[in-house]
Amino acid sequence: MTRSSLSLVVRSPRVALLVLSTCGAVATALSWFIAQHSLVGAGWTFVVLIAAWVPLWIAGGWAANRIPSRKWALGAILVTAAALRIAAVTGTTPSISNDLYRYGWDAHVQLSGVDPYRYPPDAPQLVRLRTPTYFPGQPECTHLRAGTGPSCTTINRPDARTIYPPVAEAWFDSVAVADPSQGIRKWQVAGGLVDFATIGLMIIGLRELKRDPRGVAWYALSPLPVIEFAGNGHVDGVGLLLLIAAFLALRRERKFLAGVLIGMATMVKLYPGVALLAGWRQGRLRMLAGAVGVSALAYAPHVAAVGTRIVGYLPGYLQEEHYSSGRRFLILGLLPVDGKSLVALAAGTVTIGVVTVLRSNIQPYLATAVILAVILLVASPVQPWYAVVLAGLGVMCGAPWLVLPAALAEPYYAAVILGNQHQIGIGQICYATAASILLFILMARSRSSQRVSIGATSSTRL
Repeated sequence: MTRSSLSLVVRSPRVALLVLSTCGAVATALSWFIAQHSLVGAGWTFVVLIAAWVPLWIAGGWAANRIPSRKWALGAILVTAAALRIAAVTGTTPSISNDLYRYGWDAHVQLSGVDPYRYPPDAPQLVRLRTPTYFPGQPECTHLRAGTGPSCTTINRPDARTIYPPVAEAWFDSVAVADPSQGIRKWQVAGGLVDFATIGLMIIGLRELKRDPRGVAWYALSPLPVIEFAGNGHVDGVGLLLLIAAFLALRRERKFLAGVLIGMATMVKLYPGVALLAGWRQGRLRMLAGAVGVSALAYAPHVAAVGTRIVGYLPGYLQEEHYSSGRRFLILGLLPVDGKSLVALAAGTVTIGVVTVLRSNIQPYLATAVILAVILLVASPVQPWYAVVLAGLGVMCGAPWLVLPAALAEPYYAAVILGNQHQIGIGQICYATAASILLFILMARSRSSQRVSIGATSSTRL
């Protein structure tokens, strides 16, 4: 076959659609298979299964962007995205994390009339609220690896008060009211529905940004949002949906609404708050007023009920994750400095990154993505689902490669959960690799832009 004939085959709409369909079907089977297993049970085989999805994602995304008809391409993308997420919610237990048990418990407590920030799950004041879903018998505890003893529980950190902000708590209540059953599938279904809505909003956003909406395939077909948001129901997906809605509002000059949406996203998980900095040049006081106002309203009833207990487990989390000692900053930890110096260096690096981005006057989507990338690479969290939000923002600003911190955080998370003795070294390799590749891509794009600019200037002079 000659080069020209091969090129025609590659560009064929039928071939592209066939590649997308085939990759989607195999990835859906993988999604289902992953949902039937867990990281704790399958060990490193679980990571291999996710890795096997990656070439299918790349080939499917490439094919989706080469279907000439955008209508047909988007239809195929949405059908495949739906199939992947439906397959992901078929498991009987979460595959990666047990966070959704905490979501259910917080809703269970709050709907019983007790503020979720008042007591930890194992408090004697809440014994009357215990159900088999959260405090199963010993055989079930052993099966789920949920501890031993008469008070074994599926809830993580049962001796700590909740860490989730009030909009996340309101989301937990909404899901529990919509489906009063005690099972976990409702959290997976809710996460999948939110993620699918996010894909739809991404398509609208890409069109408004004059970008090719077929680019949404790089998010819709990726294993990370499917596994983390649908399969494990992580609430971070709600934050991403609110962030994209906020940027759409900002683009339409609805600055107060944009601030409200960013404030709500921040009250789901705190890190989306960086979007307030990124959009500051365009929104200023109206955005700030919206964000502060909705945050104050969200916290007010909890402050009235429990006072300073609203901080929940956040201080304990920062200590547990070794941020206060500096040991969590994996990339910076490669330097021969002590813990206090690492904390100062981390704060300085993030500050320089934020100031540099703000002075560059780039668009809010990209500014938020770059700031969040800097924070994630410096903070190097164990939890890979934090960075899936960055993957979504990367698609919106034409930089799908920003998925790297989330993708490369998965092996590190596995090493920690599986108790690998080399977990710190694995984490350093993963995050340093992500940082190096991102830096290389940014430098290459910068040089390319400079060449285009010089070429345009030379043509003008001629």
